[in-house]
Amino acid sequence: MKALTIFGLVLAAASMATGRVSTRVCLADANTPFEFADPNIPFVYRDIMVGTKLKIVVSSDANGYWSGDLAITGQDTDYGLLSARDFNESTQDWAGSRLPAAGDMARVLDWEEPTVKGFTFEGDRSAVAGDWFIIDYTATNVGSCNVAFYNRSVSWFDPIYYLTFSHVPTRDFSGDAKVDFTNFAVLASYWQETTCSNLNWCAGTDLNSDSNVDLHDLVLFADYWLERTE
Repeated sequence: MKALTIFGLVLAAASMATGRVSTRVCLADANTPFEFADPNIPFVYRDIMVGTKLKIVVSSDANGYWSGDLAITGQDTDYGLLSARDFNESTQDWAGSRLPAAGDMARVLDWEEPTVKGFTFEGDRSAVAGDWFIIDYTATNVGSCNVAFYNRSVSWFDPIYYLTFSHVPTRDFSGDAKVDFTNFAVLASYWQETTCSNLNWCAGTDLNSDSNVDLHDLVLFADYWLERTE
């Protein structure tokens, strides 16, 4: 039985795509690449506001079967959220997150445990090189979040790398998904306020949480001028 099991694992490994499977992070339009904090350091991305939505695309430069995962574990689940698209009752998977290049029998499945939230990807042997899967990422709280990327042809237990996102307080005070004059007007309405508290930090306009809305907050606000959260 042990020999059969080993033989089966070897066969499965041999049938997997032998090319490079990787991730690409984009803005909410799923086309514009999201920038690294430092171009020389891969997988560590520039700061985003709480509420910002990004897209994580899993791609391959080869044909054939592949499986892997994207997951957030431990305390990082307090800061970021992964979500998939269009659950299909018939196939019991997230059909909207599997792309045509992954093959007709590809699947995207929930992966959820007490300290893990993510998705498992199962490609098809008919998969062709290209974009295979897409997952949505949302910054939910101020802090840092690491998203683990697993390639089961490399390891079933250890991620091959982490995507690291850092979240700062939102400048979208009005909730209209864009930092513009509407939000500037909200900040201006609290200008020179000196009694902001952690109940809401003056509707979020006290960006450095020092109880005052002043020039320091205006500079922080301007850093994200005309940026969109989705």
